[in-house]
Amino acid sequence: MAVNYKAPINDIIFAYDVLDSYNILNKIEKFKDFGLDTLEPIVEECAKFAEEVLAPINSIGDKNGAIFDEGIVKMPPGFKEAYEKFTKAGWSSISLPSDIGGGGLPYGLSAAILEILCTANMAFVLGPGLSIGAISGINFHANQGQKDMYLPDLVAGNWTGTMNLSEPQSGSDLSNISTKATKQDDGTYRITGTKIWIGSGEHDLSENIIHLVLAKVPGSPEGTKGISMFIVPKFVVNDDSSLGGHNKVNCISIEEKLGIHGSPTCVMEYDGSVGYLIGEENMGLNYMFTTINEARIRAGGHGLACTSGALQGASQYARDRVQGRPVGMTKEEAKDSSIIDHADVRRTLMTIKSYLDAMRYMNYDNHLMLDLEYFAEGELKDFGKERCGILTPITKAWISDLSVELTSMAIQVYGGMGYVEETGIAQYFRDARIAPIYAGTNGIQAEDLVFRKITLNDGKAVESLLKEMRTNISSMKEHENLEPLSEILERHVAEIEEATQYLLIELSKGNLAGVSASGTPYLKMFGQVLGGHYMGKAAVTATKNLLEDNAGFYNDKITLSKFYIEQLLPLASSYFSSVMLGKENLYSIDSNSF
Repeated sequence: MAVNYKAPINDIIFAYDVLDSYNILNKIEKFKDFGLDTLEPIVEECAKFAEEVLAPINSIGDKNGAIFDEGIVKMPPGFKEAYEKFTKAGWSSISLPSDIGGGGLPYGLSAAILEILCTANMAFVLGPGLSIGAISGINFHANQGQKDMYLPDLVAGNWTGTMNLSEPQSGSDLSNISTKATKQDDGTYRITGTKIWIGSGEHDLSENIIHLVLAKVPGSPEGTKGISMFIVPKFVVNDDSSLGGHNKVNCISIEEKLGIHGSPTCVMEYDGSVGYLIGEENMGLNYMFTTINEARIRAGGHGLACTSGALQGASQYARDRVQGRPVGMTKEEAKDSSIIDHADVRRTLMTIKSYLDAMRYMNYDNHLMLDLEYFAEGELKDFGKERCGILTPITKAWISDLSVELTSMAIQVYGGMGYVEETGIAQYFRDARIAPIYAGTNGIQAEDLVFRKITLNDGKAVESLLKEMRTNISSMKEHENLEPLSEILERHVAEIEEATQYLLIELSKGNLAGVSASGTPYLKMFGQVLGGHYMGKAAVTATKNLLEDNAGFYNDKITLSKFYIEQLLPLASSYFSSVMLGKENLYSIDSNSF
């Protein structure tokens, strides 16, 4: 029994309305005509593909997993056929730039596509998602000859791409990687070393796999300043783009994981493999951050997707499951009721659904800011870059952490049946657990936020976001039904402002350990308040649309915003004292006492 996934098309389209997406995108020349008439048919077609092609093999991938056999990785039944349909339909390249063969649609649109496809089958989508990162790395930083050689087949999906960062002794801290790149007389390099946790490092879906590998050239500076990036194909690519011999790129094992069983996580061995330098030596980490930042936003999208699927499963089950008489109902009233009429089940589902809306608005907004950063000009481009910088660690960490909590809550709705694999709900919980780890653990996201992002442009970037929250509060106060909610949001915005100023002052004092200790509670607090901001915008948008035919839908959106702001937003205050205490208590106990 699997969750019968149906894409939440109305919720998705409403999210773009909440974010004023069309006006934002229309300020970019290449997207000046983008509107609902573009968005709606693509979302509907994507939903159809996800429901008919990817969702039916989701549990198959989970049950069978990728199989490793003497260096060969075979994907689960149905995955190869689905991948052929996926690339033929253009879903692998729809938001890639048109000048490299992509669909040329906004990154903002890819947020919806990611949610729909990933909810249907996260393990399947992870592979093409990594290819997008590799494509961005090559497109932004490689020379024209390398672009001409690798991008056409990568964009078409004939080849896939990966990112190779971590090693057995070097996870998030890449300063001590040992993979070596020795320069040859012909200008190529020989790559030797072992990389771990390489998603889709080996599989049978595509003709070739193009690895972006971080390595050190002998004699380079110590630490991260000596890291370079190389293109290392599984099969050497000839000058005429045909495939040559095997490049001594070997998968020596795949990991047995908690979830995403259909996505092979590989240990890769490079044994004198031919590599091609991207850009300049010792600039590899700078280049890799192009792909890492996009991967972090997508990791938030993965959490969003798992939560969306889990909610659908839990609500389906709650409507069907008859158990007990809801408190307050007579025996006669309860004869046609199910557990969805129990107050605690209602609270659980409302919590998941209201958080889900806030997560969706936040993740979609982050994608929209990528469009401004990449394609806008002048001050608008600078704004997009700064706003994207602020949002990315929050989007990645707050959403992915919540997804683990919320998918667990969805299991609870099922009771004992949720712990039984045949219901399919546990897969969302297991699959969600990787998102807080991917692309830099969430503790690293917190460090990024407090040390790098709130100080952007001398603090003006975070000040701009807080000012926007204040403007939104003023908009809420223009509607009588939203004024009480605006007052609650206003109190919490004041608290995040105070916490932000406290951290900026502590940074100026050089209290780095204290600021570091405050990072995680600050990020959680900021995420909770930012979620309230988006839910306030949703309430304003829904209120303005109440006179339309779909009034029931908009009333539901107002109710969800009300629930979030009244019952979930106050949780932000619980992090406030933790932020202000910094490292107090954390180092007062001996490490051996844990």
